[in-house]
Amino acid sequence: MTGLFGQKWTSAYGLADRNGEWLKTLNGLHPAQLEIGLNRVRLAGSEWPPAAPEFRKLCLPKPEELGLPALAKAWQEANDGAGSPNHHPWSHRAVYLAGRVAGWHELRTAGTPQECRDVKVKFANAYQALTTRVLNGEPLEDQLAIEHQFDPAIHSNQRVRESMAEQGIDPLDGQSARARLRGMFG
Repeated sequence: MTGLFGQKWTSAYGLADRNGEWLKTLNGLHPAQLEIGLNRVRLAGSEWPPAAPEFRKLCLPKPEELGLPALAKAWQEANDGAGSPNHHPWSHRAVYLAGRVAGWHELRTAGTPQECRDVKVKFANAYQALTTRVLNGEPLEDQLAIEHQFDPAIHSNQRVRESMAEQGIDPLDGQSARARLRGMFG
């Protein structure tokens, strides 16, 4: 910021973040988000540096910059698809996931202005978090750990042993199993 605003920046904030305001305000932002904010400050051409909270807002990526629908379009789509979310042709998985976080029932039934505001804020927060995940190159959904890997060979062998036990065949004694079969087919 010193490079962009020179004396105006240093007179307001000094060469370092003396009181830690900027550090606290920008905590948790990804370096790519900070770059977005700096680019927006450059493009705005303002004579004065933004305050820390204003700069933080400038750092948040807009969904359409990442190939996602704008928040207003995503909100409308979530409302349109809330009646049948599993069958709606979603424009992006993030819209579906934000709608799921906001709650399909809540999207369909919010009646009072306060209920509408609450569900819209919940949707917007979830959608912004998903937008940030896209920006950071993270998957939209956390992968669930698979505690037990299914191995068909192991399962097949287990079924064979169970079947043999049901028939009274000892899996470790092949001679008696052969003799039993000969006796059955004579």
